[in-house]
Amino acid sequence: MHFRVRKNVIQLIRISYDAQKKRGTNTIVGSVRLADPVLDAATKAVLTAEEVEEFERWLLQYRRLEELKQELAALTLPEALANAQLWFERQGNSETCRSVANDIFLQWQSLRRLLSKKGLLE
Repeated sequence: MHFRVRKNVIQLIRISYDAQKKRGTNTIVGSVRLADPVLDAATKAVLTAEEVEEFERWLLQYRRLEELKQELAALTLPEALANAQLWFERQGNSETCRSVANDIFLQWQSLRRLLSKKGLLE
């Protein structure tokens, strides 16, 4: 069993050997929403017990990986901001800088609201 994240869904892919082609073939046997990754009854009916267990293990690992990515992003954000500042100083007033600056500003406002709401700003 293989799992592939595509936009907002997780595809469940069964790999089976095709003797005529002499190689494995991939068949999508179901998908679940990434926001709420719960196997419904129809999808569970298509999967073996081992495949359901494999999905649950993969999901735990995927969630842990996402948590680690988020933690790393938070812990390295001050350094990334310092590097971004140096880049903006070198680039001047280009179209790319204006576009990136706008994206940063919108995300910064959202982060600042969250930090204030959590009482993390003085």
